[in-house]
Amino acid sequence: MVETGWDADALPTLRRVGVVGTGLIGTSVGLALSARGVEVLLRDADDAQVTLAEKMGAGRRWEAGERVEHAVVATPLPTIPREVRALTRAGIADTVSDAGSVKVRPLVEGVQLGCDLSVWCPAHPIAGRERHGAVSARADLFAERVWAVCPVAHTGDAAVRATVALALACGATPVRTTPRRHDEAMATVSHVPQLVASALAGTLGDLSGSDVPLAGQGFRDTTRLADSDAELWAGIIEGNRAPIARRMRELGTALSALADVLDAGGADEVTAAVTRVMRDGHAGRARLPRKVGTATRSWGWVGVVLDDRPGQLAAIVGLISAWDVNIEDVGAFEHSLDHPAGIVELAVDPTVADDVVDRLNATGWTAYRRS
Repeated sequence: MVETGWDADALPTLRRVGVVGTGLIGTSVGLALSARGVEVLLRDADDAQVTLAEKMGAGRRWEAGERVEHAVVATPLPTIPREVRALTRAGIADTVSDAGSVKVRPLVEGVQLGCDLSVWCPAHPIAGRERHGAVSARADLFAERVWAVCPVAHTGDAAVRATVALALACGATPVRTTPRRHDEAMATVSHVPQLVASALAGTLGDLSGSDVPLAGQGFRDTTRLADSDAELWAGIIEGNRAPIARRMRELGTALSALADVLDAGGADEVTAAVTRVMRDGHAGRARLPRKVGTATRSWGWVGVVLDDRPGQLAAIVGLISAWDVNIEDVGAFEHSLDHPAGIVELAVDPTVADDVVDRLNATGWTAYRRS
């Protein structure tokens, strides 16, 4: 089950929140909440990080015995269960959530440690940067990002509502799912991509220094994740290794099969295999939601050539809207300073996309249906 709708009237107003762990995520939570007038108390094993987070405006130091309505544990994955246990046993937080990017493993370990599951709502703000630490934190890190809310059967309603309220206060879109579904999905969309990016970037070691400058923007984009913190990610990968291993084997099998065709196949076989891989990629990309937190849906993409003069984009949007066609998203906008025209791609309901193209062409615009 994935749930994105929440009854705002049933959510609490958070006035004092504790943050355990003042790295990138924890400090960003503090900055986002402080900007909304929430009192934030900060704690970290590294006292220097707390001092830095304080100076950045993320909150103030959490003194012993101070109570909070809700606490967020944003520490490295292996430490989450014991931090949750410490908070609940001390009785200084009414409810607790965490920010770990793996959910099943910390829950199992939490049960073994005797954590009170009724006040702990497992969660995961799906946002981050390649840089880490308080110095990299941003108040808008979670803006328009998904915040996975992953309660279990024993999670109390108060913990769920507080976690949802926290996500909304940070500008995120809370999405409810289960811990297992979360981990399976993250293996595909986060953990395997991290490993692939790192492995691909590592192949640069095989190139001579004179060849490395030939790497273009595509290689840089594909390997951007390789700048991530190795120690942090080692803990994440270890915590979700079974789903990651399955996905890695599936990907490896597909790549090996393609390599076999490239080695021994004829020209037609190679063309067919590469085309199939590329088209599968197009289909996969098309499944990605264009709007955060919304259900996946395929749109019809309409490309329109725009003259390089003011008002063209406003004119085309106004015209299509006048036909009672909703523009769901604006995609690529291609424009070169060397050319007198550009191209904009607009997402509409696929059942009307062809009609929109015909009507645009009939009214003097140059339009096409993107495949």
